[in-house]
Amino acid sequence: MIKKLLTLLGILVISIASNAQLTINQSVTPTTGLKVGDTISVKYTVARGTTTPRYFWLRYQFNNKALAYVSTTFSQGTSVQTYYTGWTSYKFTASTANSITAKDLYAQYLISPWGYATNADWNVGQLTVQRTDASINGDIATQKYTIKDLGVYTDIHKLDISYSIDAASAYITPITTDPGTMSLSNVTGNTSQFKVRVLFPTGYGITNHSVSLFPIKSDGTVNWTTAIATKQLDASGEATFTTEVKVGDSVGVHVNGTLAKSFMKNIVTVSDAYKAFLGISQVDITGAPTYFTRPTLQKNIGFITKDKTTFSESDSYNMFAYVMGIDVFTKAYIPTDSTVANYKWYSGLLNQSWLDGTPTNKTKITSSNQAIDMVYAWGGDLDWSHSSDPTEIASRIASGNYANSINPIGQTIKTFATQTMAYTSIVEEAKLGLVSTIFSSISTWANRKSTSASSRIEGLIMATLLVSGLAPPIPSTW
Repeated sequence: MIKKLLTLLGILVISIASNAQLTINQSVTPTTGLKVGDTISVKYTVARGTTTPRYFWLRYQFNNKALAYVSTTFSQGTSVQTYYTGWTSYKFTASTANSITAKDLYAQYLISPWGYATNADWNVGQLTVQRTDASINGDIATQKYTIKDLGVYTDIHKLDISYSIDAASAYITPITTDPGTMSLSNVTGNTSQFKVRVLFPTGYGITNHSVSLFPIKSDGTVNWTTAIATKQLDASGEATFTTEVKVGDSVGVHVNGTLAKSFMKNIVTVSDAYKAFLGISQVDITGAPTYFTRPTLQKNIGFITKDKTTFSESDSYNMFAYVMGIDVFTKAYIPTDSTVANYKWYSGLLNQSWLDGTPTNKTKITSSNQAIDMVYAWGGDLDWSHSSDPTEIASRIASGNYANSINPIGQTIKTFATQTMAYTSIVEEAKLGLVSTIFSSISTWANRKSTSASSRIEGLIMATLLVSGLAPPIPSTW
């Protein structure tokens, strides 16, 4: 009888002790049908037992090659204070001092110093809750993560250390977890399909160009030294990367120029030269330039003079001289059909930053089937005859017909259509301010018979410039 009584008392003591502890666990949803790029929810739950926690603090770690953090939402009442923070590239190793285990979260908290060391594969997070209307209990917070391409997802999330203060301002002990680790199974789609689409005028030979992906340095900038991969653009202006990058990667993206193509000698024309001229000459009463509608972008594109630092009259002159047949190879960056890359070339993401003249090239891969849109411009191509037209870019932005992944500068994903990025380019003619009878004379020059196409072009240029009073003495090469 006494033995039975002692046994019952022992069971009662164990039961009371187990209820007088605080238990923390994490759980994940969904658990099936997972693939790379999916978003999962990780819920943190406290079972307070007979304790009365009013302040709760938890540290955890997750494998940043398996998961990309998205957001945190707290769940404890209305009379509550909450705080979330995190640290990248740190890993916690549980102490075994005094025979404690990784599941003894408060015992791990008491160890000094905590077992943190730098590790590029792991991130640390912290959740803190303080509540006045009731004891902290149940769901504490839910976090969202994007599944990255890792392959094996065993123990990718772990609870590490914790402490809690009760209603009497005393530390609660013990604080435990079981199991305290989280794994994913049967994750599919480990290879990302990353598509780059380029906006180009209809009829332009976009297949002359390729797209390269570049790694990101530890300081967050693009490492332009060696490309991860390069793909040629197809006739619709697209290139798809399949095994070169993964969900969660950040990369630099660049549309590459080309060499020795016959069309290149026709990129800078009389229209571009005159637009550069108006960009300098057309001003208001105070002398402020008024011609360029997107001055930073247009000045960047128009700035082709060597040994200069800003757009100036030299750019207008060098374009003008080039279309007049004067050799300006040593003075200006102007594309020709030469095998020498004597030109300026710009590319960037299709976004407002491009229109503002500050192109961005870095993007983050957030899904396993993702597309981003890129634009480009030749230096000197101020009429956009061979480049992505800002008017079309602005139209795509306004209508949401483009896509850019979230990246460190905070771009927002927008819904994009699936049609080709080619568009009909209507090149604005240079307006020389001449009466219609003069244009009639120009038309006669332009349509005159000649065995040389270049002679007809030169005739048009010369007629236009002569009647407008802009032409200098005819060079000796005429």
